[in-house]
Amino acid sequence: MRKWSLDQLLMRIGAAALLAMLLPVGLYITYCVSTWQEEALVDRGTILANSLLREIVDPMLIGDRLAVHDVFVKAANADKKLRYLYAEDARGDIVAHTFSGGFPVALRDFLREGNRQVVRFRTNAGAMVDISTAILTPELGTLHVGLSRTQVISARRRMMCLLGLTFAGGLTVLLAGARLVAAKVSSPLQRLEQQVSRLPESPPTGDIRAVSGTREVESLARGFSEMADRLETLERERAATQERMIHAEHLAVLGQVSAGLAHEIRNPLNGLLQCLRYLGETANQSDEAAKYYPMMEEEVGRIARAMKQMLTFAHSGQNMSIEPCGIADTMASLKLLVQSHVEGRKVRLTWRNPGNCMGLCDPQGLSQAVLNLVLNAVDAAEGGADPQVLVEADCDSQWAYIYIEDSGPGVPDDLRARVFEPFFTTKPTCEGTGLGLSVSRQLMRSIGGDVELSAEEGVFGGARFMIRIPKVPSQERPHGQKTCQNPDRR
Repeated sequence: MRKWSLDQLLMRIGAAALLAMLLPVGLYITYCVSTWQEEALVDRGTILANSLLREIVDPMLIGDRLAVHDVFVKAANADKKLRYLYAEDARGDIVAHTFSGGFPVALRDFLREGNRQVVRFRTNAGAMVDISTAILTPELGTLHVGLSRTQVISARRRMMCLLGLTFAGGLTVLLAGARLVAAKVSSPLQRLEQQVSRLPESPPTGDIRAVSGTREVESLARGFSEMADRLETLERERAATQERMIHAEHLAVLGQVSAGLAHEIRNPLNGLLQCLRYLGETANQSDEAAKYYPMMEEEVGRIARAMKQMLTFAHSGQNMSIEPCGIADTMASLKLLVQSHVEGRKVRLTWRNPGNCMGLCDPQGLSQAVLNLVLNAVDAAEGGADPQVLVEADCDSQWAYIYIEDSGPGVPDDLRARVFEPFFTTKPTCEGTGLGLSVSRQLMRSIGGDVELSAEEGVFGGARFMIRIPKVPSQERPHGQKTCQNPDRR
């Protein structure tokens, strides 16, 4: 079934309503005006007949036909709308008339058949009305007055034409209104429909808010625009979530492989490391043994540490203990842990603690993440003119934050997206495994937090990393709550 557009529907409904209102009203007015004019014409003929009766009664009584004819001629000359006058006696004989070409007998026969006082009829000369009046008494005779109804018919036609013009004018106004509705409502709605039909596969061309029309249409356009923005945001979030899910699957596979591989390699490495330590402690070593045994022990130890990080990465999120912890107390414990690892490094380490806000954390996971980020920051800052590392905490209504900033060269823009990939590192060869940031992010995400690289530089001009953990809604520490303990997991 073919559907109508809004302007077509308004046009049809408006035309039907206009016709339903104008046609009955116009016909009624035309009927009333025509009836009034007909009655006025009959009254005029009756008055004229009565005035003539007073003049022709005496001539009719004495049979003076010439006198009656003179009265008729005088009256016909005085009234231009008068078409004829004639009088007949009781026998039906014509006494006098005003017909110049002879009396039409057919007219007398027609009027006798009607036997009415007022008769309307049409001749070649036009529409007429005949008003008959008895002369004193019916036995004396009858007077007939014929008047033209042309003006009445013309007035009726003018009323009908006026009705038609009014209807045409109404249709014109209705058409203009329908076009205005089409321009202000239908066309903008069609453009909105075209824009919205392409969502979410393709974004709308141009700003939907630019669609102009009525106030309702513009409000609808703003709503569509906001919906398009939300859909675009949801699409980006969906794509990011899908990418994270794929990345998580890859990490899960990598974790399984790395866990098995680390377990298989770790035990032989530990045995090999013990043998090297034993050989290095024996007396009477050759110069070559004294030189190469410590080097071999260091390299095997580095492999063992890499295996440990792989096991940590594989088991991140497992066997966690999530509990509320005071951020100030946690920062104090972390400071002791970190300082033991950076002791002797030529870097100035600054700590700034927040007020007493509460967060949810896994103590061991948070300690590992902070230690990884601080050690990376120390490595990046060390060697500069004024090496500095800042660790500070902050809270808002939803999250607790720990920021780690350094005075190093920062992370290049082309590498920012890869810093959290497993085994990716910017350190020189043989100085890093590239698992520290990945392990830290996995540990924080497993408790509902995250680790991010800030888009802005830190206060020292280097990199600025942020650890975010969920904040406990209550600002007061629950009864019997433990603070985060940060054991050294070396």
